[in-house]
Amino acid sequence: MLTWHQTRNGLAVTGLGDQALWELPMTAFFASRQCPGTAIRAAMDWALQQARARAVVVSGFHSPLKQSVLKVLIEARSPVVTVLARPVDGARLSPEWAEPVAQGRMVVSTAVATARLTNAIAAERNDHVAQLASSIVVAHISPGGSLSAQCERWRQAGRPVNVLSN
Repeated sequence: MLTWHQTRNGLAVTGLGDQALWELPMTAFFASRQCPGTAIRAAMDWALQQARARAVVVSGFHSPLKQSVLKVLIEARSPVVTVLARPVDGARLSPEWAEPVAQGRMVVSTAVATARLTNAIAAERNDHVAQLASSIVVAHISPGGSLSAQCERWRQAGRPVNVLSN
């Protein structure tokens, strides 16, 4: 599959999949790496709601909870955009992504040019995801964690952040 290049909200992006998903409003989904059971239940309920609504969800889908949300969305045939923290070109993608990408239900994209994942690159990817989205949802924010600091910056920039469980 050929990669494409595009700019959205001032962000240069490379991707695979149906570019038409980029024209739809997206909801960014985040979660701290470790979440209590209440946050996990809230996130899974939220994922089912998004799937029923066929809302486009954008995330890095890197942590276990975010991967579970992605699985729910893919199985429900709901549109998703995943933002990698590494280049799309030459990336080894999950075999479960082939069908949704081919059917236009999934975009795999990146806005970073490094192949090495660091905390700084992950934070940069989260900022890109938030910039792409029209709304931000967070399953859980661990106090004092890096996601906590990012959410505070997004709020200070006037972006509402909806937290499912804290």
